[in-house]
Amino acid sequence: MGRGTRRSRLVIVALLIIAFTLITLDYRTGRSATGARGVLHSIFGGVENGVTTVTRPIGRTASSLTHPNRYHDRADRLAEENARLRRQIADDTEIGRMSTELADLRLLADKGQYTIVPAKVIAVGDVTGTDWTVTINAGRADGIVVDKTVLNADGLVGTVSGVTEHTAIVRLACDPGSHIGARLERTQLLGAVAGGQGPGTLTFTLYDASYRVQKGDRLVTFGSLDYVAGVPIGMVTKVTDVDGLSRTAEVKPYASVGTLDLVGVVVGKPPADPGDRVLTPRPVPTEPAASVPPAASVPPAASVPPAPLSPTAGSPVGGSLAGAASGVGGGAG
Repeated sequence: MGRGTRRSRLVIVALLIIAFTLITLDYRTGRSATGARGVLHSIFGGVENGVTTVTRPIGRTASSLTHPNRYHDRADRLAEENARLRRQIADDTEIGRMSTELADLRLLADKGQYTIVPAKVIAVGDVTGTDWTVTINAGRADGIVVDKTVLNADGLVGTVSGVTEHTAIVRLACDPGSHIGARLERTQLLGAVAGGQGPGTLTFTLYDASYRVQKGDRLVTFGSLDYVAGVPIGMVTKVTDVDGLSRTAEVKPYASVGTLDLVGVVVGKPPADPGDRVLTPRPVPTEPAASVPPAASVPPAASVPPAPLSPTAGSPVGGSLAGAASGVGGGAG
């Protein structure tokens, strides 16, 4: 018992002497004791790092046990912040999409000089084949009345069939009871467009049976007392023969019922019939470049054999020159 106490005291005294010596050397010699201090730091520093590595998880576990709500609160804050950022991104995307749709709707209205009230589809009727309607968030308070034309950025949507103070019911053009006056593009030929074949098909009947409707023909509204003219309806996709004449055709509408969102109710008619200018211009067909015929080959010139020389004595060249000289002399005489 006494030996253990005496040994512990000796160890403590030795450590104190070593510490005092290092402090004295550091104070007197400045950088000269860096080596000794570095050796001790390398020895005890490794021990310190090892102890820290072992005890850090234990400390964290003890901290989580003593403060269990701290980490849960932090996780909740991070989840809430993540959800807020996702909502902000979704809202920004929706705002950008609505801005684009509104700009396209305004562009179509400007082409036809229509005065419109923008509205958003807020409900869809019981689309079972007998009730093709949607409800919009604009009504009597916005100047909307029954029988007004409804369109979107692509073309005709339908007609207002009922109005409340702040909402309106729109009967779609594909409704079985819908009949709308139509005109063929670039003509004055009139007919009627009717629904009843589903949301993606309309039926066009031409009043003039002598004219043949063709695939690719485009239709616009004819217009009436409350119905505006010039609104794009759709394109002929199939022609049906009736008694040998092409009077009836199937039309694919420009406005898609399945993606209706932002629409415009026409509350002011244009000063004049816009004609066909609201339709998207047709692409100009590119004509293939005219082929240049290859140049005709010129046959090579025929070779002319040299004229034979007269048999004169001596050199042939000398003989020809002598003959020429004699000829000149004869001419002079």
